[in-house]
Amino acid sequence: ADGDPAMALIELLEIYQAVNPAGAPVYAPQPAAPSGQVSAVLDEAAVEQLRAHLMPAIERLSFQSQELKQRMDEMSLDTFVQQIATYHEGIDYCTKKLDVIKKENDAINQQLTKTASSINPITRMAVLVLMLVTGVIGFVIAVVLR
Repeated sequence: ADGDPAMALIELLEIYQAVNPAGAPVYAPQPAAPSGQVSAVLDEAAVEQLRAHLMPAIERLSFQSQELKQRMDEMSLDTFVQQIATYHEGIDYCTKKLDVIKKENDAINQQLTKTASSINPITRMAVLVLMLVTGVIGFVIAVVLR
């Protein structure tokens, strides 16, 4: 399958076996240089065969990696944009709900203010006197029934 690293490795091994069926080394050691170093020189024909076989696979892998990177960028960006949109919708909903609550609170405050202002001191005194009279009558009844 395209994009599978294991399949790509198997394909590369098959290409290597096709280029070098005997398993002989692709490089040939050179005799020691005057400075005592050993260098390896690749067989030019083997290099050209490898390059010819590997170029299509390398190009395909390069294209697949670019396509995969583009998909990942799009997926991450889409998810991120969706999260931000959901977050903003939640904020808008909460803001509207707070506005409704504030309006209801203001209406209740106005009703309380009107009610408090409608109770004048005479009405308050009448309530207090009525409570006092009721208390005295209750006390008298309690003493009599005892």
